[in-house]
Amino acid sequence: MLSFLRGANPPRTNIAGNNPIVFEDGRSNVKFHSRTSEYLMTHTIPPTTPEHGSSLVQPPFHYHIYQTERFRVRSGTATLWRGISSEPWITLSAEPGKQSTGQVGPRRYHKFENASVTEDLVIDVQLDPEDYEREQKFFRNFFGYLDDCRKSKVAPSLFQLLVFLHEADTPLGLPLPNEMLGIWASRAFLIGMAFWGRWLLGYQATYGEYYEDRKSR
Repeated sequence: MLSFLRGANPPRTNIAGNNPIVFEDGRSNVKFHSRTSEYLMTHTIPPTTPEHGSSLVQPPFHYHIYQTERFRVRSGTATLWRGISSEPWITLSAEPGKQSTGQVGPRRYHKFENASVTEDLVIDVQLDPEDYEREQKFFRNFFGYLDDCRKSKVAPSLFQLLVFLHEADTPLGLPLPNEMLGIWASRAFLIGMAFWGRWLLGYQATYGEYYEDRKSR
């Protein structure tokens, strides 16, 4: 009955067994490490350009309900934002003598970007407490879906994206003037949109082409 609200579903690329996973015609990738590694994964994020825009691997403002997110720059430069300030919080760089690591606790708005217009950003990411399989499921589905939408030239469904984000306990950070108000409003928005997307529109939290439980390693 409500199928007219669904966006066009792009053909799904089978990436469930890939590691690293390559996106954007080779411009970006995500590599997952072993369970015992200090960092769960490494993201390679190209510069933002007029031709390509910002990378799909470069996150918007969001927060984690229960987890702390840690970062370590391997090469390039990252700009991190925290809270609702329009000014960057810190800059991380792999250059000797520069700060290369940072972290953001749960329930704080944040995002990070490639600060360079010429160099790739290679950045390690860790979420604590870690849920190894759930993190793989989320990132494989979220980025896999975005890349398939890009290849098919269809707009991603916000409902589908929020179904993925709800599964990961990660609300988008709504642009409100007060961060605490934003935290609660963003979570309510996530719950409502994910419920609508999953139970009324039929979007799933995971797809076999993107993730296979205990095999995507």
